[in-house]
Amino acid sequence: MNRFKDTREDIYSFQNEFMVRCPFCDSCAIVRCIDPDNVDSFAPRRFSCKACGSSKKWSEKKIERSYTVDDYFHYPLWLQTSCCGETLWAYNLRHLEFIEAFVRAKLRERKPQELYGWSNPSLFSRLPKWIQSVDTPWLSGVGILGSGDIP
Repeated sequence: MNRFKDTREDIYSFQNEFMVRCPFCDSCAIVRCIDPDNVDSFAPRRFSCKACGSSKKWSEKKIERSYTVDDYFHYPLWLQTSCCGETLWAYNLRHLEFIEAFVRAKLRERKPQELYGWSNPSLFSRLPKWIQSVDTPWLSGVGILGSGDIP
């Protein structure tokens, strides 16, 4: 039986790297922390595209969140597709693997947090109802996301 155990990762756990659509050549590019050891939301970031060589640096004190673009340069996420009348999206491959593991699982387990009990900010408990629904045949959307031209 496929089992999913909550790792208590929140959405911010996946924001150290964004796979985005390059605005210059339409290829898959990356937005990531310049210093991989500094994963603070306001740590300097770099956009880079291997296909066309474009590069840009971000180091501000304000970010704007919108789930289908990255928080820093606001470029469209590479991993997004229409599915069940909604937009299925993922920041990066690790985020996509998390969603896929959750969806494929027949048994989904979570335990209360030691300090806060059942009130927790984990991504597992915050996924939209249309993703959590066992009756929704949208797993093919996850496959579509992972089938793109990924560097």
